[in-house]
Amino acid sequence: MCSKTRLCKQILIISISACLASSETLATDVHRERQIADDIGTRTHPDEAIRLEASDLGFQGLYREAVSKDVRGGVILLHGRHSNQDAAALIQPLRRSLPVHGWSSLSLAMPISDADDLQGHANLLAETIARLQSSVEFLKQKKIGNIALLAHDIGAWTALSYLADSPDGAVKAAVLIDPAPVRKLDPPPISPDSLSAIRLPILEILSSRISVPMDDEASRKRAAMKTNPSYRLLVLNEPDHGWQDIGEFLVNRVHGWLTNLQISAALDAAPPSAPEKQSGLNPK
Repeated sequence: MCSKTRLCKQILIISISACLASSETLATDVHRERQIADDIGTRTHPDEAIRLEASDLGFQGLYREAVSKDVRGGVILLHGRHSNQDAAALIQPLRRSLPVHGWSSLSLAMPISDADDLQGHANLLAETIARLQSSVEFLKQKKIGNIALLAHDIGAWTALSYLADSPDGAVKAAVLIDPAPVRKLDPPPISPDSLSAIRLPILEILSSRISVPMDDEASRKRAAMKTNPSYRLLVLNEPDHGWQDIGEFLVNRVHGWLTNLQISAALDAAPPSAPEKQSGLNPK
Protein backbone atom coordinates (compact mmCIF):
# COMPACT_ATOMS: atom_id res chain seq x y z
CA MET A 1 0.00 0.00 0.00
CA CYS A 2 2.82 2.38 0.90
CA SER A 3 4.60 1.70 -2.35
CA LYS A 4 1.41 2.44 -4.29
CA THR A 5 0.98 5.71 -2.37
CA ARG A 6 4.56 6.74 -3.09
CA LEU A 7 4.03 5.87 -6.76
CA CYS A 8 0.89 8.02 -6.92
CA LYS A 9 2.74 10.91 -5.29
CA GLN A 10 5.58 10.58 -7.81
CA ILE A 11 3.12 10.59 -10.72
CA LEU A 12 1.41 13.67 -9.26
CA ILE A 13 4.75 15.48 -8.88
CA ILE A 14 5.73 14.61 -12.46
CA SER A 15 2.33 15.86 -13.73
CA ILE A 16 2.66 19.14 -11.84
CA SER A 17 6.23 19.59 -13.09
CA ALA A 18 5.07 19.00 -16.67
CA CYS A 19 2.33 21.60 -16.27
CA LEU A 20 4.78 24.11 -14.85
CA ALA A 21 7.24 23.45 -17.67
CA SER A 22 4.43 23.91 -20.17
CA SER A 23 3.39 27.24 -18.62
CA GLU A 24 6.99 28.46 -18.69
CA THR A 25 7.30 27.52 -22.37
CA LEU A 26 4.01 29.28 -23.10
CA ALA A 27 4.85 32.43 -21.14
CA THR A 28 2.78 34.86 -23.20
CA ASP A 29 -0.63 35.95 -21.91
CA VAL A 30 -2.75 33.91 -24.34
CA HIS A 31 -6.06 35.22 -23.00
CA ARG A 32 -4.98 38.87 -23.40
CA GLU A 33 -3.63 38.17 -26.89
CA ARG A 34 -6.98 36.69 -27.89
CA GLN A 35 -8.86 39.70 -26.49
CA ILE A 36 -6.71 42.13 -28.49
CA ALA A 37 -7.01 40.04 -31.66
CA ASP A 38 -10.81 39.83 -31.31
CA ASP A 39 -11.07 43.58 -30.80
CA ILE A 40 -8.88 44.32 -33.82
CA GLY A 41 -10.86 41.82 -35.88
CA THR A 42 -14.07 43.81 -35.35
CA ARG A 43 -12.58 47.00 -36.86
CA THR A 44 -10.37 45.74 -39.68
CA HIS A 45 -11.14 44.32 -43.10
CA PRO A 46 -11.77 40.56 -42.86
CA ASP A 47 -9.08 39.88 -45.47
CA GLU A 48 -6.40 41.63 -43.40
CA ALA A 49 -6.47 39.50 -40.25
CA ILE A 50 -4.57 36.25 -40.76
CA ARG A 51 -3.60 33.45 -38.40
CA LEU A 52 0.03 32.40 -38.22
CA GLU A 53 1.65 29.77 -36.03
CA ALA A 54 4.94 29.50 -34.15
CA SER A 55 6.00 27.15 -31.35
CA ASP A 56 2.65 25.32 -31.68
CA LEU A 57 0.79 28.53 -30.82
CA GLY A 58 -1.41 30.52 -33.17
CA PHE A 59 -1.12 34.31 -33.29
CA GLN A 60 -2.61 37.15 -35.31
CA GLY A 61 -0.98 39.00 -38.18
CA LEU A 62 -2.39 41.92 -40.14
CA TYR A 63 -1.44 41.69 -43.81
CA ARG A 64 -1.91 44.28 -46.56
CA GLU A 65 -0.69 43.73 -50.09
CA ALA A 66 1.12 46.48 -51.95
CA VAL A 67 -1.27 48.49 -54.10
CA SER A 68 1.32 50.55 -55.96
CA LYS A 69 2.14 49.64 -59.57
CA ASP A 70 5.78 49.53 -58.52
CA VAL A 71 5.82 46.61 -56.06
CA ARG A 72 9.05 46.74 -54.07
CA GLY A 73 8.80 44.06 -51.35
CA GLY A 74 7.42 43.46 -47.89
CA VAL A 75 7.85 44.96 -44.42
CA ILE A 76 7.29 43.00 -41.19
CA LEU A 77 6.30 45.23 -38.26
CA LEU A 78 7.24 44.29 -34.69
CA HIS A 79 5.50 46.44 -32.08
CA GLY A 80 6.80 47.35 -28.62
CA ARG A 81 5.39 47.73 -25.12
CA HIS A 82 2.11 49.63 -24.55
CA SER A 83 1.26 48.77 -28.16
CA ASN A 84 -0.18 46.08 -30.40
CA GLN A 85 -0.29 45.00 -34.04
CA ASP A 86 -2.71 47.81 -34.94
CA ALA A 87 -1.78 50.55 -32.44
CA ALA A 88 -2.99 53.93 -33.66
CA ALA A 89 0.06 55.97 -32.62
CA LEU A 90 2.75 54.28 -34.71
CA ILE A 91 2.04 50.81 -36.10
CA GLN A 92 -1.30 51.48 -37.79
CA PRO A 93 -0.14 54.44 -39.94
CA LEU A 94 2.92 52.49 -41.09
CA ARG A 95 1.15 49.23 -41.89
CA ARG A 96 -1.62 51.03 -43.78
CA SER A 97 0.54 53.52 -45.71
CA LEU A 98 3.55 51.43 -46.75
CA PRO A 99 1.47 49.35 -49.23
CA VAL A 100 0.61 52.57 -51.08
CA HIS A 101 4.34 53.00 -51.69
CA GLY A 102 4.81 49.45 -52.97
CA TRP A 103 5.59 47.62 -49.71
CA SER A 104 3.26 44.84 -48.58
CA SER A 105 2.95 45.07 -44.78
CA LEU A 106 2.63 42.33 -42.18
CA SER A 107 2.14 43.48 -38.59
CA LEU A 108 2.61 40.81 -35.93
CA ALA A 109 0.99 40.21 -32.56
CA MET A 110 3.96 39.96 -30.20
CA PRO A 111 3.96 37.81 -27.04
CA ILE A 112 2.56 39.70 -24.06
CA SER A 113 4.20 40.33 -20.71
CA ASP A 114 3.88 43.09 -18.11
CA ALA A 115 4.72 46.29 -19.99
CA ASP A 116 7.09 47.46 -17.23
CA ASP A 117 8.84 44.09 -16.88
CA LEU A 118 11.79 44.26 -19.29
CA GLN A 119 13.17 40.97 -17.98
CA GLY A 120 9.82 39.30 -18.68
CA HIS A 121 9.95 40.51 -22.28
CA ALA A 122 13.56 39.37 -22.60
CA ASN A 123 12.48 35.91 -21.45
CA LEU A 124 10.00 35.81 -24.37
CA LEU A 125 12.68 36.47 -26.98
CA ALA A 126 12.77 32.90 -28.31
CA GLU A 127 9.01 33.03 -28.89
CA THR A 128 9.16 36.40 -30.65
CA ILE A 129 11.94 35.18 -32.94
CA ALA A 130 9.87 32.08 -33.78
CA ARG A 131 6.97 34.37 -34.75
CA LEU A 132 9.26 36.46 -36.92
CA GLN A 133 10.57 33.35 -38.68
CA SER A 134 7.00 32.21 -39.34
CA SER A 135 6.17 35.63 -40.80
CA VAL A 136 9.18 35.60 -43.12
CA GLU A 137 8.02 32.24 -44.46
CA PHE A 138 4.51 33.65 -44.98
CA LEU A 139 5.83 36.50 -47.13
CA LYS A 140 8.08 34.15 -49.09
CA GLN A 141 5.01 32.03 -49.87
CA LYS A 142 3.52 35.24 -51.29
CA LYS A 143 6.55 35.37 -53.64
CA ILE A 144 8.00 38.34 -51.76
CA GLY A 145 11.78 37.96 -51.81
CA ASN A 146 12.76 41.42 -50.62
CA ILE A 147 11.82 41.77 -46.94
CA ALA A 148 12.62 44.49 -44.39
CA LEU A 149 11.98 44.46 -40.65
CA LEU A 150 10.50 47.49 -38.89
CA ALA A 151 10.77 47.17 -35.12
CA HIS A 152 9.80 49.48 -32.27
CA ASP A 153 10.93 49.39 -28.62
CA ILE A 154 11.38 45.75 -27.48
CA GLY A 155 10.60 44.66 -31.04
CA ALA A 156 14.10 45.89 -31.88
CA TRP A 157 15.54 43.16 -29.63
CA THR A 158 13.82 40.55 -31.79
CA ALA A 159 14.97 42.12 -35.04
CA LEU A 160 18.60 42.46 -33.93
CA SER A 161 18.77 38.97 -32.42
CA TYR A 162 17.32 37.53 -35.61
CA LEU A 163 19.74 39.44 -37.84
CA ALA A 164 22.72 38.38 -35.72
CA ASP A 165 21.88 34.68 -36.05
CA SER A 166 21.80 33.62 -39.71
CA PRO A 167 18.71 35.45 -40.98
CA ASP A 168 16.84 34.24 -44.05
CA GLY A 169 18.37 35.52 -47.27
CA ALA A 170 15.10 37.23 -48.19
CA VAL A 171 15.55 39.67 -45.29
CA LYS A 172 17.56 42.61 -46.61
CA ALA A 173 17.37 45.41 -44.00
CA ALA A 174 15.89 46.64 -40.72
CA VAL A 175 14.50 49.88 -39.33
CA LEU A 176 14.68 50.28 -35.53
CA ILE A 177 12.54 52.93 -33.83
CA ASP A 178 13.46 53.92 -30.25
CA PRO A 179 14.86 50.50 -29.23
CA ALA A 180 14.16 49.56 -25.61
CA PRO A 181 17.18 49.74 -23.27
CA VAL A 182 18.88 46.51 -22.29
CA ARG A 183 20.17 47.89 -18.99
CA LYS A 184 21.33 45.05 -16.71
CA LEU A 185 19.10 42.25 -17.96
CA ASP A 186 20.51 38.78 -17.40
CA PRO A 187 21.02 37.37 -19.90
CA PRO A 188 20.88 40.45 -22.15
CA PRO A 189 18.52 40.04 -25.13
CA ILE A 190 21.28 41.20 -27.47
CA SER A 191 24.99 41.64 -26.72
CA PRO A 192 27.53 44.01 -28.33
CA ASP A 193 29.35 40.98 -29.76
CA SER A 194 26.15 39.88 -31.49
CA LEU A 195 25.59 43.38 -32.84
CA SER A 196 29.08 43.38 -34.32
CA ALA A 197 28.13 40.32 -36.40
CA ILE A 198 25.33 42.15 -38.25
CA ARG A 199 26.20 43.41 -41.72
CA LEU A 200 22.78 44.07 -43.22
CA PRO A 201 21.70 47.72 -43.59
CA ILE A 202 20.13 49.17 -40.43
CA LEU A 203 18.43 52.52 -39.95
CA GLU A 204 17.96 53.46 -36.27
CA ILE A 205 15.49 56.27 -35.62
CA LEU A 206 15.38 57.99 -32.22
CA SER A 207 12.53 60.32 -31.35
CA SER A 208 14.74 62.97 -29.71
CA ARG A 209 18.16 63.70 -28.29
CA ILE A 210 16.73 62.79 -24.90
CA SER A 211 16.23 59.26 -26.24
CA VAL A 212 19.96 58.86 -26.84
CA PRO A 213 21.30 57.08 -23.72
CA MET A 214 24.78 58.11 -22.58
CA ASP A 215 25.71 55.23 -20.25
CA ASP A 216 28.45 52.65 -20.78
CA GLU A 217 26.04 50.10 -22.23
CA ALA A 218 24.86 52.59 -24.86
CA SER A 219 28.45 53.50 -25.73
CA ARG A 220 29.30 49.83 -26.29
CA LYS A 221 26.18 49.39 -28.39
CA ARG A 222 27.00 52.38 -30.61
CA ALA A 223 30.59 51.20 -31.02
CA ALA A 224 29.35 47.75 -32.04
CA MET A 225 26.76 49.12 -34.47
CA LYS A 226 29.30 51.41 -36.11
CA THR A 227 31.35 48.39 -37.18
CA ASN A 228 28.53 47.86 -39.68
CA PRO A 229 29.25 50.14 -42.66
CA SER A 230 25.53 50.10 -43.56
CA TYR A 231 24.33 51.39 -40.16
CA ARG A 232 22.66 54.81 -40.09
CA LEU A 233 21.38 56.80 -37.10
CA LEU A 234 18.63 59.41 -37.40
CA VAL A 235 17.70 61.57 -34.39
CA LEU A 236 14.47 63.56 -34.72
CA ASN A 237 13.50 66.81 -33.06
CA GLU A 238 11.24 65.58 -30.27
CA PRO A 239 7.92 64.65 -31.91
CA ASP A 240 4.83 64.49 -29.74
CA HIS A 241 4.68 61.59 -27.32
CA GLY A 242 3.45 58.35 -28.87
CA TRP A 243 4.62 59.35 -32.36
CA GLN A 244 1.38 61.22 -32.94
CA ASP A 245 1.09 63.50 -36.00
CA ILE A 246 4.29 62.38 -37.74
CA GLY A 247 3.05 59.17 -39.32
CA GLU A 248 3.33 60.52 -42.86
CA PHE A 249 6.85 61.82 -42.24
CA LEU A 250 7.94 58.46 -40.82
CA VAL A 251 6.38 56.51 -43.71
CA ASN A 252 8.16 58.71 -46.25
CA ARG A 253 11.47 58.39 -44.40
CA VAL A 254 11.25 54.59 -44.18
CA HIS A 255 10.05 54.23 -47.77
CA GLY A 256 12.78 56.54 -49.06
CA TRP A 257 15.56 54.73 -47.21
CA LEU A 258 14.41 51.26 -48.29
CA THR A 259 13.98 52.41 -51.89
CA ASN A 260 17.46 53.92 -51.99
CA LEU A 261 18.84 50.62 -50.69
CA GLN A 262 17.09 48.79 -53.51
CA ILE A 263 18.46 51.17 -56.12
CA SER A 264 21.98 50.88 -54.74
CA ALA A 265 21.74 47.06 -54.65
CA ALA A 266 20.50 46.99 -58.24
CA LEU A 267 23.37 49.21 -59.38
CA ASP A 268 25.92 47.04 -57.55
CA ALA A 269 24.49 43.89 -59.14
CA ALA A 270 24.33 45.31 -62.67
CA PRO A 271 27.05 44.08 -65.08
CA PRO A 272 29.59 46.72 -66.10
CA SER A 273 28.50 48.59 -69.18
CA ALA A 274 30.45 48.01 -72.40
CA PRO A 275 32.72 50.87 -73.49
CA GLU A 276 31.15 53.16 -76.04
CA LYS A 277 32.34 52.75 -79.62
CA GLN A 278 34.04 55.76 -81.04
CA SER A 279 32.33 57.28 -84.04
CA GLY A 280 34.14 58.47 -87.14
CA LEU A 281 37.12 57.11 -88.99
CA ASN A 282 40.03 55.49 -87.18
CA PRO A 283 43.19 57.52 -87.48
CA LYS A 284 45.79 56.03 -89.75
